[in-house]
Amino acid sequence: MINPSKFCLVLVASFLTACGGGGGGSSTPSADPQGFWSGQASTGYTVSTAILENGEAWGIYSSGSTIYGALYGTVAVNGNSISIQGTDFNFLTNTSTAGNLTGTIAAKSSMSLTGNNVSIPVTYQTSYDTPATAAAITGTWSFIGRSGSYSLIPGSITIDSAGRFVLNQTNCVTTGTVVPRSSGKNIYNLTLSASGIGCAAGQTTMSGIVYVDATVTPKKFLSLALTPNKNDGLIVIGTKS
Repeated sequence: MINPSKFCLVLVASFLTACGGGGGGSSTPSADPQGFWSGQASTGYTVSTAILENGEAWGIYSSGSTIYGALYGTVAVNGNSISIQGTDFNFLTNTSTAGNLTGTIAAKSSMSLTGNNVSIPVTYQTSYDTPATAAAITGTWSFIGRSGSYSLIPGSITIDSAGRFVLNQTNCVTTGTVVPRSSGKNIYNLTLSASGIGCAAGQTTMSGIVYVDATVTPKKFLSLALTPNKNDGLIVIGTKS
């Protein structure tokens, strides 16, 4: 069986500016890794990664309608060289492990990453540059989702114009909000509060991000939220009804 933890450290943000030479020499600017990136790893998994303006890194990997894991981490960039460190959440084994990827990046174009005998070519998605709006996320969405230990019962949620919603599962009620992030990009801030004995990630609060893909019909959203100590989380993929 393919180990998803080798899939990729897919994500993230925070970049370091390359140091220039002394004595008045010119510096080489580092590529900005910010954006939404997607592609297929050599393992066969589809990798979806958000690199935010504040240095956070969020990602999920899946195959078809099956979600296999998530990743949260940070990245350092020196010129066009990139190194990503983060934690992989393997939903097959319900484990989390640290990992590292290295490679090259062309800003707003492509990244080529390798690590743990896995290659991960991803391309920049220009829809990242479309500002998030309340209107784009409002409405009813069918969804699939899971945490590290449990799959959600597929269903639907309705997000109102203020970004509020309720997700009902057996013995668990999760309330949440999804609102446009102030970065002016296609990223929403997500907050969740789960209550009940049957909650997939336990009775806890979670925070994360949402990305809306309006390039497909019907449009979809990808979301990832993590618990405060970032040892578990919830991935939900929605399709507009």
